[in-house]
Amino acid sequence: MTENVIALDGPAGTGKSTVARELSKKLGFEYLDSGAFYRALTLHIYKIYKSKNSSISFSDWLSGKEFLPLTEGVEIFCEFSETGENHIFLNGEDVSTDIRTPEITREIKYIADKAVFREFVNSQLRILSQTHRLVMDGRDIGTHVFPDARYKFFLTASSRVRAERRYNQLLEQGIRSDLEEIEKEIVIRDKSDTEREIAPLRKAEDAILIDTDNLPKNSVISKILGCLDSGIYNDSH
Repeated sequence: MTENVIALDGPAGTGKSTVARELSKKLGFEYLDSGAFYRALTLHIYKIYKSKNSSISFSDWLSGKEFLPLTEGVEIFCEFSETGENHIFLNGEDVSTDIRTPEITREIKYIADKAVFREFVNSQLRILSQTHRLVMDGRDIGTHVFPDARYKFFLTASSRVRAERRYNQLLEQGIRSDLEEIEKEIVIRDKSDTEREIAPLRKAEDAILIDTDNLPKNSVISKILGCLDSGIYNDSH
């Protein structure tokens, strides 16, 4: 049983990342963005692709490769800081900015849906958990990355509420959008996440379900802290 990892899973728009960050501060844990590790691996493989001066697309180039050799010798590490501004290192180089470029954002889906690459990233995350207490959010943290984690939570919310949250976020940024279209995109994303062949989105049997429809961030955090303090997990978890 993994005692030093708190797993927060759930679909997009449920506030997982925000809750995870705040929860880590209150508990004295580190917040780890697992997506950054996929971005770092994507960056590594994309550099190989670019070095070949290939005239075909990244996805087509990748489809003709053996995946395992592309991960050989690769090390991804997160350097935590008290300010919360964590840095991602790829083979000793700080790539925290490089992994956020539009190119990497566009191509990451071709890496994240491959079993070999997912297992590689999972292994890196597990190594890090051996020396750090972590709060991690994602879609398969409690089911695939840390299935033996003692503390698991699954955040959910209706597609409408999640669309309204996204709509308001964009509005605050001065971006006008269509609420109905945002909800349609969320529904499509949910379908893709839950039906994908590798590590689909689902609630772990021993995860605590929290509906965030009518709960502000602080209430969600308080509920999680209450679960941790009350010993809600029995000895079989």
